[in-house]
Amino acid sequence: MGTALLLLAVHSNWHLAAAAWLFPVFLLRYARLRPARHGLPRVGYALGLAQLVWLISTGMVFVPSVVAVFAVLAVVQTLPFAADRLVAARAGSVCSTLVFPVVLVCGEYLFTRLADFGDYGALGFTQHAFLPLVQLASVTGVYGVSFVVAWTASVAHWAWQRGFRWPEIRRGAVVWAGVLALVLGAGGVRLVCCAPTTETVRVAGISAGRAAERATERALHTAGEELWRPRNLVRADPRRVRAALAPVTDDLVAATDREARAGARIVVWPETEAGVLADDRQRLLGRVAGIARKRQVYVTTAFALHIPRPPYVRNVAALVTPEGKVAWTYDKTHPTPMEPMTPGEGAVPVTGSPYGRLAAVICYDADFPGLMRRAADQDTALIMVPANDWAGFESLHAQRAVFRSVEYGYAMVRQSVHGVATAMDHQGRIRGLADYFTADRQTLVAEVPVQPRTETLYSRTGDLFALLCTGGTLLVAALGVRGRRARAGAPGAGGERP
Repeated sequence: MGTALLLLAVHSNWHLAAAAWLFPVFLLRYARLRPARHGLPRVGYALGLAQLVWLISTGMVFVPSVVAVFAVLAVVQTLPFAADRLVAARAGSVCSTLVFPVVLVCGEYLFTRLADFGDYGALGFTQHAFLPLVQLASVTGVYGVSFVVAWTASVAHWAWQRGFRWPEIRRGAVVWAGVLALVLGAGGVRLVCCAPTTETVRVAGISAGRAAERATERALHTAGEELWRPRNLVRADPRRVRAALAPVTDDLVAATDREARAGARIVVWPETEAGVLADDRQRLLGRVAGIARKRQVYVTTAFALHIPRPPYVRNVAALVTPEGKVAWTYDKTHPTPMEPMTPGEGAVPVTGSPYGRLAAVICYDADFPGLMRRAADQDTALIMVPANDWAGFESLHAQRAVFRSVEYGYAMVRQSVHGVATAMDHQGRIRGLADYFTADRQTLVAEVPVQPRTETLYSRTGDLFALLCTGGTLLVAALGVRGRRARAGAPGAGGERP
């Protein structure tokens, strides 16, 4: 039961939010009822199996570095179950229910900081649609939501062990219910009292139509030079390359003009759907600048810039202003393991506008809270995220983007070709959504609130809550060591038990 609920909880396209509250209960129960040397490895196998199923469904199982990272993640996710089995089980008081969530949050935090794989694996992300609870992220980051979900499971398991006998569990149940009511109540108050302004700006996220995509893909794959390989593309006849790339770039330029004429004041392109030779970059930006001047619109272009030296491609976004000028050019800071390209320097570009301060990062960058904080530090009101996902992975980043907006108090427009494009306000409300796989032409149109960035406690204190949980984990480890020594030195102890 626990493994089945785990699969439903963690898979980004299947998940049931309720399953995330339930699966730890059954895995905790299993770990407690089995000898540690058997039960804990089997819990680890279940967690690893869930990761493997997800990797297979997304096609990433063929990337060795990704598989290795997820194997480490499965071990990290097993540690809170081990702490509960080896430490909390010997205490028995309601305070012991804190061991599991404290160690879980510590593991999530350390994985994020040390693995350089973003904050994948945080249990709190499963609650992206539960807005009263999500507001807690404005104080603690996603880690606080993970804590609440994990603590609820730990309390439920503690009560189960006592047969749900009310006299025995009353105090613990009342404390848990009071804390949960406080968290949800405060979240509800924040949603009402800090609601977005009614003044909005029309934003359009655009992707090229399927016909244009197919035309470019055919040209790149049928050419004798195998132009889909970046190294071959930059060495081929430039005229042939331009002809191959033109259907998508022309379609995006035309869509920019169309949405600007329809009233959009900000237009966002997706990540690397367009490809541009280095010699043609100024020509493309000049075409966009003409539209920006004529229609008085901001355009965040994004494209794969093909350069004549290794690694032969840059993942770039550039903001064109209504004056027809390029305000900045940004290189993706965190390429995925599947992208052989040099990362950018990590300076998040920000510029002023009548709609608040505008910033941008690219796709996977938004999985790194530290990078997203740099936009908040510059009082960004709206952050634009050109993105490119794929089938099996289409919802994951769209769901996590909700937390970034709540954590840092800015609106976000994430235009994801081959995935789900979303626009949201600073409280995580979805203002617009467009699924690439349900339309021939993916266009996201949303009315996004125009207001300064909302200050959050998390943007000031950072990962203080996670650090406190890390300190709590050290305390748990010390208690475990002391308990083990006490048992080893007890009269009649026949050595350590396996």
